[in-house]
This record gives sequence, structure tokens and C-alpha cells, in this order.
Amino acid sequence: MVLFLIGGDILNNINKTILILTAQFGAGHVSAANAIKEYILEKNPNYNIVIQNFINASIPRINNPMVKMYERNTKYVPELYNYYYYAKKNFNSKFDITYKIYTPKLTEYILEIKPDLIISTFPSAAGCVHNFNSKKENTPIPCITVITDVVDSLEWIFPNTDMYFVPTYEIKHRYVQKGLNPDIFRVTGVPTDKRFNIKDKVYFQDGKYNVLLMGGGRGLFDFDEDFVRWLDEFCDNYKDKLHVTIVTGKNEKLFNNLTVKKPLKNIEVLGFVTNMPELLKDNDLLVTKPGGATLFEAINAQIPIIIKTPKVGQEIENSKFIIDKGIGIVYNNDAELQEIFDLMVNGDLDHRFNFMLENLVHVKKNINPEKIGDYVMELL
Repeated sequence: MVLFLIGGDILNNINKTILILTAQFGAGHVSAANAIKEYILEKNPNYNIVIQNFINASIPRINNPMVKMYERNTKYVPELYNYYYYAKKNFNSKFDITYKIYTPKLTEYILEIKPDLIISTFPSAAGCVHNFNSKKENTPIPCITVITDVVDSLEWIFPNTDMYFVPTYEIKHRYVQKGLNPDIFRVTGVPTDKRFNIKDKVYFQDGKYNVLLMGGGRGLFDFDEDFVRWLDEFCDNYKDKLHVTIVTGKNEKLFNNLTVKKPLKNIEVLGFVTNMPELLKDNDLLVTKPGGATLFEAINAQIPIIIKTPKVGQEIENSKFIIDKGIGIVYNNDAELQEIFDLMVNGDLDHRFNFMLENLVHVKKNINPEKIGDYVMELL
């Protein structure tokens, strides 16, 4: 009888299904979902893990229009986007009903999947899970919300959420100050692919600064093509002190301009890549946009980050973290970025670079992504 029970427990454990709800508003929510799946399967490769865009599972026809609207708003009218973003920052989520348009069909989807645990990497998805668990006819399902930027916005917070993965201890402290139970928080950083956890990194390979320029998830940069042309000429004058690689990602127009129409002579140009961890390992500085996923990829890879003063709410909060922790440099315009490159080749950035490396080590020690699988098991 004992053997039967033990065998039954093992079988029950193997058959667990975990639903991870995410969204396509930026690349960070999906990359966090994929990273979490990887950490869970490391603990138990037999689990059935389903990653689903919560809008596609509810009202799929509006997904692409909403993503395009988000991209246009953050690019062309960030002030309007920020007004809404910061209004929700201290707005009690229980009064926010916008997510309820998704709940009828998403409820059907959840009942079809029958998950043993639901993990949300987007605020509205977490709201839908709260709505599902609040209905008397539904049996509540354990749930985790994963906060994918260095923010303490209440838009992520819903009653009866069992656990939160937060990026830093500071964010945990802020939520506790707002009245939340400290026991429901786990400090994981923003979950990233395990391959970014780089050890024994070697800096200044070939005795020069190796700098990686990378756009955001949409391949958009915070500098224009004229700056890239200037940098190409600059690299020609300092070949013994500087090597630059630019990753254009999904921006095929920029890739074509820099490789075919008017090819760069001194900068290595890459298109869409799948070896980003290796690129971060081989470079000393990362010039990019301050998305939550990118920020924690850099932290895990121990590479200082250089960003332009952002205009979008969550990126503004991420940039504050970069400044407060001393793990990167924030510049205001192309002229200031040019000055940073001047400092590199003249050796005047070396002390600050070492300072940033020391701070990156400290920040990395205070997050626990390797425990994500264990934290998930607490609710199964």
C-alpha cells in the first residue's frame, strides 16, 4: 500500500501542467517566459509547460493591432503613454477593469488546459488569472506573477496572488512598504536565458575595448545612422584601441544600409543573431536600450551598459536603477555618446569601467535566478 501511494505521488508529480501567460509588448515578457520554462524543466523535465500569449488565447484578432499601437505610442507619443503608465503605478489594480475584456475566452482556455499552476509575465494576464480565481464556480489555481522591469507599479499586484518574482530587493521593499506581505516575494532578477550567466569572462581581448551596439527587441536604436557613420570613421583612427560590433536584429533596412548600400569599413555588422550570450561574453561594453530583459542579461553576463536617457515609463525606471547601482552610463545625445568613445580610446574611462564591474558583481550576488525552479516547486 505504501509503494502504491509513493508511486501515485510520483505519477502525479510527473503529470503537472504549468501555463505561462505572456504578451508581445516588447520582447522581454516572452523571453522571461522562455527562461522560466527552462529553469522549471531543469528541475523536472517531465512537466508539461505551455507558453501562451494571453491575447491570442482570448481575442486573437486584436493582438497585432494592439502591439502596433503600443509600438507607435512608445515611439511617437511617449508622453501620452507615460501619462497612462504612471497613472496605473499607484492605482489599485482591483479598480482596473480593462483586462476583463479578455477573461471570458481566456477562462475557457484555462479550463481546457487544466493547469496545476499559472505564471504571468504581463500585468493584464495576471489580472485575468485573478479574475478566474475569484469566480466561485472555478477552483482557484496557484499563481505566480513575474515583474519584468525594475518597477513597483501596482498594475502588477492582484489579490490572492501566491508569489511574485521581483527583479531586486529594493522592489520587494517598496511593495512591502505599500502594505504587501514580504513572504510572497522572491528576488530572481528579470528571468533570462541561463546562457547569459557567464563566468570567467575575459575583458579587453586583444588589448582594446570591444563594444557591442544593439537595438531593442524591434531593432530600433537610440542613435541614427549618421552616428554609426561617424563611429565607423572613428574606429578607423583607433583600430588598436577599439573594436565595435553592431547587431541590427530585425531591422533589415538598417542591415541593408550598413552592409550593401553603403557598407561600413571598420565596424562588424550582424543581422538577427541567436548567439547573443556569446557576443556579450566577447565584448566589454553594451550600448543598447534599457529594457528589463536586456538589463538583466547584461547583469548576468557582467557587462556594463550604456543607454540614452529613455522616454518610456518602465525604461525610465530601469535607467534609475542603472544609475543608482553604478552599473552603466546614461547619456543624453549623440555628442555625449561620442565623448564616451573618446574617453575609451584615451584611457580615461578605465577607472569608471572597473567601478562598474565591481558594482555588477554586487548586483548579481543579490539576485537568485537559479532558484526559480525551486520557487515554482513550492506551489506544486
